[in-house]
Amino acid sequence: MPAEIPSSVIGIDVGGTNTDAVILRNDQVVAWYKTPTTSDIQAGVELAIREVIRRGGISPSEVSSVKIGTTQFVNAVLEQNKSKLDKVAVIRLCGPYSQRSPPFVGFPVGLRDLMEGHYGYVDGGYQVDGRVVRTLRHEQLKEQAAIIKSKSIKSVVVIGVYSPSNPEQELEAASVLASELGAGYDVSCSHKIGRLGFLERENASILNASLRRFARHVIAGFRDAVQKLGKCSLHITLNDGTLSKASEAAEHPVRCFSSGPTNSARGAALLAGSLSQADDREVLVIDVGGTTTDICGLLKTGFPRQSPAFVNIAGVRTNFTIPDVHSIAVGGGSLVRTDSEQTRVGPDSVGSRLTSEGIYFGGETLTATDLILSNDRTDRLVQPHIKASGLAEIKRAVEEAIDLVKTKPGDVRAILVGGGSIIISDEIAGVGELIRPKYLEVANAVGAAIGKISGSVDMVVVPTENSTMDAQIEAAKALAADRCVAAGGNRDTLEVVEIESIPISYVTNGATRLIVRVVADLSDVHEDSGEDDLTIDTSASSETDTNAVDSKASSYDIVEQLDVESYRPRIEGDLWYLSETDLQFLQDGTGVLGVGSCGDAYPSYIACAHALAKGENITIRRQDTLPDDAVVLIAGFMGSPTVYLERVPGMNEVTDAIKAVLDAANISSFDAVIPNEIGGMNSFEALHAAQRFGKSVLDTDCVARAYPFLWQTVRCLEDVPLVPAANADGASGPRIFATTKDNFETEELMRDACTDLGSLAGLCVNPLDGIEARSLPRNSFSLAWSIGRSIAVSRSQKLDPVTMLIKEQNGVLLFRGKITSVTRQVAKGFTRGSVLLSSSDSNTSSSTSLFVEFENENLCAVLKQEGQEDKVIAVVPDLICFLDIANGAPLGISDYKFGLRVSVVALRAPPIWATEKGLKMGGPSAFGLDVEYKPVGTEAYEAPKSVWEMFGGK
Repeated sequence: MPAEIPSSVIGIDVGGTNTDAVILRNDQVVAWYKTPTTSDIQAGVELAIREVIRRGGISPSEVSSVKIGTTQFVNAVLEQNKSKLDKVAVIRLCGPYSQRSPPFVGFPVGLRDLMEGHYGYVDGGYQVDGRVVRTLRHEQLKEQAAIIKSKSIKSVVVIGVYSPSNPEQELEAASVLASELGAGYDVSCSHKIGRLGFLERENASILNASLRRFARHVIAGFRDAVQKLGKCSLHITLNDGTLSKASEAAEHPVRCFSSGPTNSARGAALLAGSLSQADDREVLVIDVGGTTTDICGLLKTGFPRQSPAFVNIAGVRTNFTIPDVHSIAVGGGSLVRTDSEQTRVGPDSVGSRLTSEGIYFGGETLTATDLILSNDRTDRLVQPHIKASGLAEIKRAVEEAIDLVKTKPGDVRAILVGGGSIIISDEIAGVGELIRPKYLEVANAVGAAIGKISGSVDMVVVPTENSTMDAQIEAAKALAADRCVAAGGNRDTLEVVEIESIPISYVTNGATRLIVRVVADLSDVHEDSGEDDLTIDTSASSETDTNAVDSKASSYDIVEQLDVESYRPRIEGDLWYLSETDLQFLQDGTGVLGVGSCGDAYPSYIACAHALAKGENITIRRQDTLPDDAVVLIAGFMGSPTVYLERVPGMNEVTDAIKAVLDAANISSFDAVIPNEIGGMNSFEALHAAQRFGKSVLDTDCVARAYPFLWQTVRCLEDVPLVPAANADGASGPRIFATTKDNFETEELMRDACTDLGSLAGLCVNPLDGIEARSLPRNSFSLAWSIGRSIAVSRSQKLDPVTMLIKEQNGVLLFRGKITSVTRQVAKGFTRGSVLLSSSDSNTSSSTSLFVEFENENLCAVLKQEGQEDKVIAVVPDLICFLDIANGAPLGISDYKFGLRVSVVALRAPPIWATEKGLKMGGPSAFGLDVEYKPVGTEAYEAPKSVWEMFGGK
């Protein structure tokens, strides 16, 4: 009896330029084929399958599965192609929350016009500890369904607060809506798209819903091409390097957006061979295409390192997982230009026209490929010194990029793949071993062919006496495994590739965010690829094919491009009228002053931007203009920043707390609002609260930075009581604290109330008069604005984002490197931990690292150098700030994750915090640090100027 022929797998990558195909058998390449991507995607895939089978000399019946990666879906969004994008209706299960930050507000104008159809708010949602915010009401859903029908919107998104932890309400609401709407409507749930982070998950779900019709069309074409092979399963590759059933991918195209870079990294790992048995050197993948070079770190699992931060897709902020890829505009088709001083390569490229326009191929355009390939034309038309200088410029750009991507010092092993890889030198600084594997031209298709099935969990768990944290982790692993098997994974090959537990601060019940991901080989049980899996919108098919070019919107909004450096705030008398540009500056500036805490201001930024868009004014008042008898309220939020990003505030949390304190203090009116601290979200919450009451925010705060405790303010240095004070959640009645023993007791009582209110609550504390308001820290909002502006100007000029910040604020660059470890634990409601950063500077011979301790805020930075004693280089009350090395965006402690590239900057604290009383309340000893305070830098502290001083009258 003849031996059974082992099955083969076809991997295909449908890129913007080429469609690549390989046949793999037992993880060995049998044959490969590369062809230009055609406008008729199905025909291109059929050709690739037909040719690679012919070259491999195998029968179609030997192919057990076809695995395809595609950039078609993300390209449709980037191109803003109207024929491929549908209007979307969003139904929030939110109760009283999130309504001040509506859907679509953060979208670029072009995409918003294409996608915004309708949004509605209904009862629903969960608290962080699993309690129901409000019970789902079917009559509300039926009312929304009638509106959606009347607007002829076919694609609907359902999103509920904390649905990734408990999807029950989303599933129930989707069922009700589907029943009411009937056939021909798409209803999707957010918990299947994104992780915790309400607005980001909603944005990703909107993109996904808008693409579903087009995705069905594309994947139905893939299916038809694959069906000609006989009984063969079809899977689509996802952002994280794993697979999805074709029918699932058609419903969730957004999960395929970044599969290309992931496939290249996965394919490179296989082609390089036996990396898991290699030394401990870091492994990077360098993928050189026609236009760009992508570099990413490769984990020991063979998967690329994932991006830890929020991801912008076509200007839309999302939170789904994609590879952490650093791209530079250098590729095989990059244009080469010369002048008297230098040779420049890129950023523009001939791309797929290389073989017709490049000099080597008979064209007239000098490209990067012409620097390395030689024939009569290049020898005659390209002078030797231009070749040498051009290749040197490519080498320099790649070496700089590698240095950015590395997470530890020392030489790396680099795997070089991609059709443009011939332009890369064999000698690269920082690379100890350069591997050019066989079949490097089609590494992306190889990565698609070896894709596995995954299952994941992202939820908040609360340990109990009957269920410890270890038991919760095991339960999460089991749930992720079940999801993996349900998606088509082979249970016998299950492997846990990610476990991350992130304690949630400001909670007292041990609540922890738990992320678990498992992968497995594809099961031998094939998905039925028959007609029942996908419904093709045939009426849209011809439109997609023939009208795509005519119906593309502009890739950029048709607005005047802002000159950041010349922008001036609108100042009228004692009032500063904020614009959206001011809000953007403030978002970054208050993030820096948050020194790792206070939460991401994005939800409240969206709320303020929405108010401006409606024609409402948000104003800041000059600090020294208040009369002595003025009444100023202190307002903001207390609670977990993690909860803040999921249970997005509604209209009434802060306003209810304000009204309660006004009643308790027997005050009928007030003149202005200030935040308790300028850092992070609280500055924006004060802006929003003042706007709700038709008042202004005063250009000050009570701290001049951020601190974890309510009593760590300059007011409390003088023993001013916090009471009367109030907490409110916008749903139930406020909690009022009229009298307490002291400020420490007030803190404890308000923290307990906050936990009971879902670990997030609006707050208002003891009002102050004009005399005291004028004595508070000077020009706090102006300082935040100036910091944000300096970052924005650096971005616009393509400079290091921290350069101008350090210069203008007399700051100090403490360290630049990569996060290599993070520890976190919650004690008494606060997240205490540390982060270790390593320098990847290839020119540094000794090992250098930075150790930073934090308790909600960054506390102490210690420089560690091999052969030398540890040195404290910054400590509270000075401000220690982490900024993304690429764009200067400030980072909170919840963002700290392995591989994140950061600059660590220190700013001098105001002198009041360096006094004996200030250090006792907010210095090293206040946090249990046995460290002497020494101010950072050599320059004396300079009080911040107000925008009136900087721009008044201009």
